[in-house]
Amino acid sequence: MSCCGQQRAVLVQGKPTGSQELNIEGAFVNLRFTQKAAVLIRGPVTGRHYQFHGSTSTQRVHAKDAAALIKSGYFERG
Repeated sequence: MSCCGQQRAVLVQGKPTGSQELNIEGAFVNLRFTQKAAVLIRGPVTGRHYQFHGSTSTQRVHAKDAAALIKSGYFERG
């Protein structure tokens, strides 16, 4: 009978770590904040901070964060 630690090791073999997965080239998209207020947002997936200064603010956002931010209704691709 094998211990549970060995079983966990088998499950994670060959998978990239979180930091490796986030460094994929081209993994950023431009997002525009659609509101007039200035905000500081923490990306729900990467934990990165993004600051937007009103509706004219467009910024590169990691694609993994962008999907969740667009769903909020306050951001659009730009």
